[in-house]
Amino acid sequence: MPKKIAVNHGQEGICPNCNEKMSNISPQHFSCSKCQQHYIEQYICPICQQSAQMIKGCGSINYICQTDGLISSSKVIFHYLPE
Repeated sequence: MPKKIAVNHGQEGICPNCNEKMSNISPQHFSCSKCQQHYIEQYICPICQQSAQMIKGCGSINYICQTDGLISSSKVIFHYLPE
């Protein structure tokens, strides 16, 4: 059984600590200049709250959940873990 992840329903590129826009250092790695903290971006399925995977191709970005299948990019939850 997959492990549940506590999710704070974050927005893409927004610091979970101070709610400021973060800088994208590299794919899935962000930095908050205000908090001086580095984060790793995770994608969460809005239905089952499990980790999802980003799939890039032909100029588009999609997200897929092993349990629920394709997730609308507008509904995916962005979660940031401190490095």
